[in-house]
Amino acid sequence: MKFAVKKRRFADDDALVAAAWYDEQLPGLGGDFLDEAEAAISSLAQNALLHSIRFADVRCLRLRRFKGYGVYYLIMGNEVWVLAVLHGAREVEKLVLGRKTNG
Repeated sequence: MKFAVKKRRFADDDALVAAAWYDEQLPGLGGDFLDEAEAAISSLAQNALLHSIRFADVRCLRLRRFKGYGVYYLIMGNEVWVLAVLHGAREVEKLVLGRKTNG
């Protein structure tokens, strides 16, 4: 099944904040982070059902190179809604659940 992938505004904001942090650590690394996050999000059009539910129907696709980070999303009919791109050490469930209806 092919899904239409849509993003909440918070997901882009999350990725930009993380990219800025990585750029502070090593110039250029933030761009690598954004590239990997976008590739992961794009892959959801074909592979959204492969990733397990973490909580409240929210699934997580872990980034490969940036292992602490995940793309958190919902499947609603034939659409995938990306809610967040967050590090797992954060209060992910609380942040993501607040985004299911806002933003």
